[in-house]
Amino acid sequence: MQFSLNGLVHKVECKELGKRGMEEATLQGPTTSKMSQELTLPIKESESQRPSAVNHRPGTLNPSHHGTYMSGAGAGGSTPHHQNAFPPTPHYYGQNYGYQSNQQEQRGAPMPLQVPQQHYYPSGSSEPRAHQGLEPPQRVCSPSPGQSVHSYELRPVSQGEGGDQEPVQKSSSRFTSQRNLVEDDAEVNDIDGKTYNERPQRLMESTNQWHHSIFRWGTFDWVQNPAYIYDDTIQYRYRDFAARVCEKPLHERYLDHDDGRLRKLTVACADDIYQAPGTSTWRRTYVRNVSELKVRIATWIIDYDENPGTWKTYGIQVVRAFLASMLMVFFVWETGSNGSVKFSGRFAPFPYYYFGTAKVWRNQIENNENKQIGNTNEYRVLKPRHLCFLRKPDSPRLQGYDILSVEEWEKTDGKNMNLTYTFVAWSTIQFRTSSRRDMKALHQIAEKAARSAGVVAFWVSGSCMRVEEEEESDVFRIADVLRGASDLIIVLGQPPDEPQRLGVDELLKQWGERMWTFPEVLLSPGKEILVYIRGENSPIAINKNQFAGRVWEDAHESRQLVDSYIGTLGLSRLEKAVIALGCLYRRKTVEYLKGDQAYALMGLLRLRPQIDVTDTQFQAFARLSMANDSDALLERYICTLPKSIDQPWYNMEDTYESSLWDIYPYTQVAAVCDNDTVILDGAFAASVVWDSFFPINYTKNFSFIRKAALYLMNYNFFFLIISLLFFTFSILRPALFIGVILLLTFVAVLLRTPKLVKLAYGGKFSGQQAAMFGVEGYISAATVERALFGGAFGRMSWSINTSPLSRSILNSHGERIGIDPTRDPQVLEKVKRARYAKPGEMRIFTLIDTYNMEVTLFEAVNPPISFFLCASEGGMQRAVGCSYDWTAQTMYRETVLRLPTATLEFTYRVHRVKIGMRRPQWPCRHKDGDTHMA
Repeated sequence: MQFSLNGLVHKVECKELGKRGMEEATLQGPTTSKMSQELTLPIKESESQRPSAVNHRPGTLNPSHHGTYMSGAGAGGSTPHHQNAFPPTPHYYGQNYGYQSNQQEQRGAPMPLQVPQQHYYPSGSSEPRAHQGLEPPQRVCSPSPGQSVHSYELRPVSQGEGGDQEPVQKSSSRFTSQRNLVEDDAEVNDIDGKTYNERPQRLMESTNQWHHSIFRWGTFDWVQNPAYIYDDTIQYRYRDFAARVCEKPLHERYLDHDDGRLRKLTVACADDIYQAPGTSTWRRTYVRNVSELKVRIATWIIDYDENPGTWKTYGIQVVRAFLASMLMVFFVWETGSNGSVKFSGRFAPFPYYYFGTAKVWRNQIENNENKQIGNTNEYRVLKPRHLCFLRKPDSPRLQGYDILSVEEWEKTDGKNMNLTYTFVAWSTIQFRTSSRRDMKALHQIAEKAARSAGVVAFWVSGSCMRVEEEEESDVFRIADVLRGASDLIIVLGQPPDEPQRLGVDELLKQWGERMWTFPEVLLSPGKEILVYIRGENSPIAINKNQFAGRVWEDAHESRQLVDSYIGTLGLSRLEKAVIALGCLYRRKTVEYLKGDQAYALMGLLRLRPQIDVTDTQFQAFARLSMANDSDALLERYICTLPKSIDQPWYNMEDTYESSLWDIYPYTQVAAVCDNDTVILDGAFAASVVWDSFFPINYTKNFSFIRKAALYLMNYNFFFLIISLLFFTFSILRPALFIGVILLLTFVAVLLRTPKLVKLAYGGKFSGQQAAMFGVEGYISAATVERALFGGAFGRMSWSINTSPLSRSILNSHGERIGIDPTRDPQVLEKVKRARYAKPGEMRIFTLIDTYNMEVTLFEAVNPPISFFLCASEGGMQRAVGCSYDWTAQTMYRETVLRLPTATLEFTYRVHRVKIGMRRPQWPCRHKDGDTHMA
């Protein structure tokens, strides 16, 4: 069986049909000789993108270990799920990662494969990350306007011909046979436990200068101005960490990690994005190779490996070695240190200092006298202000009632009596406050229930909240009133606007839709709730542990809270707050204040802040969280990554499928600010360098063999020159003999140069400068390594579980290896779609971490200029990537990554940081006149 590749498609051409019949001949493809003409995404077609053979190791499949694919969002669990096989993948997925020395089997010969048997996907993913519902990408001869410039596109499978057909439904099957897996993933490589096969791409560099570039004399580089610009007629004042004050117009800016000054943001991007029409609000430049020239010359020798292991490839490499040996003479002085040490070897610091104030500080000393986050005096006030006191409370017949102040009643009639009362829960949908008839019926039922319960009074919200000045605080003290009640009853009635008569369950569900009914049920005394129905004599008793399943649609969540308040289930403070908040926001309410849900939640907690009518929903909840011991709920929430860009703040679901109690923060929210922002203290920060790479200083362990290889390559051309000088004295036999020896030495070193290059410049680093580089778009790990260190020797690898887009695979030894995320067709589609993303839309970015030697692909709307390490989770560190609104000194969360714990040792702690969850959109216009929001 021969495997070949057509762009992004693997197809199988069966040569041995024989007994299998003609059905096996359906998968056919072009010959392998056409592979070198295919296009690699995302860089344009070039010589460096010619495919190389997969490093297949001869032998049979190991039945105990198979390559297993896993997405990087592995924080939520590791339960395996069988999935469909890998889709057809581009040829560079199967190319050598670094420079391979193993000989390839001859073309057309069968090649044993280590094949994945199972695929793992993030537990947060709603569908498999394989090509369900997608056919292999088809070749597009002439792309239409607005279409990708690349020759291959993913297209949905349609019924019949024509582009107007509806796509076929995605397959619900999660299982696949191993035979189908081999056919679909013909180039799944046999990973040797160290690296996986990938080839570096050639950067366009100088070619990009002709694509809408302008030259900046200050930095001596080429950039593109933003395609979308803000209103720059207004000047904004800014004060940096060194107390330097400046006024600048509105542009995307960042804090320079060297001097802390505010500078315009320039983002290096992949070649395909740089050459495409501009769509950003920041300046763009292209990625440059910053490695030493000597290293580049040496690795140029082995860059040519179209047919590894063939005489043709070896011959071309030898010819290149001869040319390179001449050039190396001019660079013998280069030491190989490749850059100086910066920031004591740590990540670039984030020079930030917040000079502003806050709406409410956690520490009372920092607040104004009239602003307090908690009022402990109100905790013990459990009595209502007014009650409906029964006339002749010992009589079973209705005698009427009087609405009196509780304080006055205790001084007169109730001087020697215990205050007992019934709490009456009802709905304005079923009893209209404007109808005297409805209110009379409601109070008659309430009086009847109170006399049956043997209490002296009852509480109805419509009658007992009498003073308008105190009504605002009384609304949010209902929970205290309920805690002091002897029992709770629910009064139901037929809604006047309902055309059909509703049953008891329908009336209960209608009553239970209200937000305020939720804490009423939770805090009600006893284990039963009596339900009175208008027009009927006897009440219905419902057990509280059965109430959620009968009345509420979110019974799974609300039942947990009911059981917790009954005492049959133990929930932590954090679990109670998170579950209750979600339940409250799922219920209907007529907005009284913007923070109604938080104030309703306040009734379930011990301490509560003073009500502020200017609070937003988030501010009210944040102040409530700070006032109570909520187990660092806000700090944990900041470290979560929403599942979608539109996910509301009160939905605290995490893309990594981690619960809030799985996150252990080492930061603290110190204050609540305007525009739904908070002050965060204690975070570790690492700035991201976006404008360009800089040479990375690294060290290697001393090796005599490596030193010898370096000297032989550097001075080999001198052997040839000296030997020629000795040949000029050919009449002297000793000189001729020495010349022959030197010439043979030159030839021997020349023939072994491809091996010497790998020996001299390969191998792992014993230490390197820690740095974070950012690139807009997709760039492969091998390309990054060659741009930083001169060659791709497998030192830089893809992250395993740093980002939701990270992907990994198990090799034949059961070892987890990070792989190119674009092997997943959904990630590949995101990469292609992000090329034309407009302001406010999701883009793809690549993060390069030189300390951990990992490359990570992630999504964000804006490039995060800094990552704040705020918490630990699952053996990793939650790093919150933030963009910067310099006009308000505010960092806004763009993404959250999971970095190795050792990263903490190479970061700097920062002062208080003002951070927001969602960056507000600013109006901007295209340079050609179109308006947009960014």
